[in-house]
Amino acid sequence: MLKKITVLTLLTVLIFSSLGAAEELDDFDKSLFIRVFKDVGSDDLDYMARLGLSSKDISLVLYYYSSSGRRLDEDDLREIARNRERIRNFHRYFGIPHIIFDDELIRFRHPRRDRHYPPLNIKKYDKKYRFQGGSEEIKIRGNNYEYKYNNRISDIEEEIEIKEKKYEYYYKDRNMIEMLNVHYGSRKYQYYYKNLNTGRVINKEGRGRVLDRDVVYEEIKEEYYELEEKDKDHKDKDDDNDDDYEDDDDDDDSSISFKIEIDLSDLFD
Repeated sequence: MLKKITVLTLLTVLIFSSLGAAEELDDFDKSLFIRVFKDVGSDDLDYMARLGLSSKDISLVLYYYSSSGRRLDEDDLREIARNRERIRNFHRYFGIPHIIFDDELIRFRHPRRDRHYPPLNIKKYDKKYRFQGGSEEIKIRGNNYEYKYNNRISDIEEEIEIKEKKYEYYYKDRNMIEMLNVHYGSRKYQYYYKNLNTGRVINKEGRGRVLDRDVVYEEIKEEYYELEEKDKDHKDKDDDNDDDYEDDDDDDDSSISFKIEIDLSDLFD
């Protein structure tokens, strides 16, 4: 029995040592990630740190998964930890661009749905899924990525194309249209959104910033401080018994969040 325990202990040590030196998150970073990203817990963050991911690495990882809707699991985390120095190039596996807006992170407004994703760090991949009323396709060739989804029953179209010099996104359903075009050379982007029910339109353009862990970490900190300030304002209003208080930000943007699908529960049982 003692021999079995010793072998398991050695295997665990070898696994973590092969992935990189363990990091340690301070209390502020833990509070930061738990406050901003829905469904992320302290145990999840400790596990990521033990894999050798720093606070800034974790901020980029959580941004990838919350932006795309992809489920974060143990296998993905280990692959990311093994390729820690290259994770800034993993954006294509999530179907998101290699820039963020000049003034904020990119958060799409279209609703989430179950969809397929390619394995991380793969260079050639072709999959086509057919279902009643539509199809879904994923194609990867080196740094090029193509995704197409069409559902005639629910009237949803979605296309993503990532090339060396450009990024193009298109989404349409019965309620909205959303598009994003990026030219990587100049970092210029054009974003368009229209709510087909209310007629609300958002046009946004500018010169984006390169997506990396430092920029994302700073933006997440800004998000954290804004959330804390909103909580303080709401508390002050409640203390003043101001029943006429209205949140000016309570519009279509309220559906945009950093919600993340995370599945590491088996590690902590």
